[in-house]
Amino acid sequence: MLLSELVGDSALGLEVRVRGDLERPVRWVHTMEVAQADEFLRGGEVVLTTGAWSRLGVAPADWVASVARAGAVAIGFGRLLAEDEPPEDLVAAAAGRGLTFFVVPVDVPFVQLVEAFVAAKRAEWEAPLRRQLEHHGAIVTALRAERGVDSVLRVLRRRLGLQVAVVAGTTEHGPRPVPGFPVALIGEGLAEASLVLPQPLAELDVDVQAAVASAMPFLALELERAHALRSTEQRYAWEVVDWIAAGAAVEPISARLELLGVPVDRPLRALVARGADAARLADALAPYLVVERADDLVLLVGADAGRAEAGGYVGVGQPGGVADLRVSLLQARHAVDVLVARGAEGWLTHEELASPALLLAAQDPAVLQALARTVLGGVLDSDRDRGTELVASLRVFLDSGGRWQESAETLHVHINTLRHRMKRVEELTGRSLASTADRVDLFLALRALPPA
Repeated sequence: MLLSELVGDSALGLEVRVRGDLERPVRWVHTMEVAQADEFLRGGEVVLTTGAWSRLGVAPADWVASVARAGAVAIGFGRLLAEDEPPEDLVAAAAGRGLTFFVVPVDVPFVQLVEAFVAAKRAEWEAPLRRQLEHHGAIVTALRAERGVDSVLRVLRRRLGLQVAVVAGTTEHGPRPVPGFPVALIGEGLAEASLVLPQPLAELDVDVQAAVASAMPFLALELERAHALRSTEQRYAWEVVDWIAAGAAVEPISARLELLGVPVDRPLRALVARGADAARLADALAPYLVVERADDLVLLVGADAGRAEAGGYVGVGQPGGVADLRVSLLQARHAVDVLVARGAEGWLTHEELASPALLLAAQDPAVLQALARTVLGGVLDSDRDRGTELVASLRVFLDSGGRWQESAETLHVHINTLRHRMKRVEELTGRSLASTADRVDLFLALRALPPA
């Protein structure tokens, strides 16, 4: 409370005789009739007196001096009778010390001045609390309409007129102010969460600090709620992916997918990503479901989802209904394995994977070499020891679809030479080139051979 507010209170009817600094704050209003007032004052007081100290033989100038030494801001003289006037030397001493001096009407008791001061101070003390309660109420109202961190931030920005943001790990709510000054949010799983302010919290106005203090528990609570919701959804998502992979019944899978917001009435396809940027994939593909499992990221997307430059390896299964998701998931997983085996980052679809050569590419090199040796061991030994060209001739023959003349011309040999070579391959491998199954074995064995 300022001195001007006290002496200007029309309910008190105070008569100001000396105007000192009326903008000085009042710490307390105190009645004082002792000879040495400075022993009982702490500074900032309005001292009320009827002049009773004069009967102790104290001169007005000395008494005012003791009041001034204590740091009082004003002296109020109370009339005992309507005709009473303050001593002129008392008024002059106050003026000489630069103290405001006023007269209290006979019908206004000193306690009324104290009550007026206390009421003003109470309003002053309660104002920040009221504003904090208003902030609290505004946030509660906003959250009733819409849950979430962004809802709290909108209220905070509107009431403060400042740009603020929340950063939680890699997620940012709202544009971050620059420069930004983070204030940690305390809560379960919020080790990396903070409210970012445009100035250090300690340098902000008290009202702004109060608003921030009101908002921070709500922000932490909304972040915790969102984290718990994501954890629950992720657990449900893990389970449904396990059900799909295990070939569970369509009905419970459909029910769980619907619960997770996946549209089961339209074609879906599975994607499996390894070593890819999950955020970039999610932004580009807008998946209905994202599940992180060990090193893999499993996504369910619409049949028309495109591609994204997200690095790593991404396998894409075929589109279909809920009943087809297991096949789509297996295709996507196998495609990723093929890409990893090749060491070639990128995307591989189920259509591109539909080749025995690609199936072989997913196998361990040692397994492939064993396969080739088991089927073609005798042929390989003949080429190495006798300088024959059985492997090359077999490859050309199979690639041509078994057309003798075409193969002979490609090899630049007589057709009888080719027939002799193929007969030798049959003898060394125990396979018949007239058999489709044996041809497939020979074809896969050739594909399994390491590059020359």
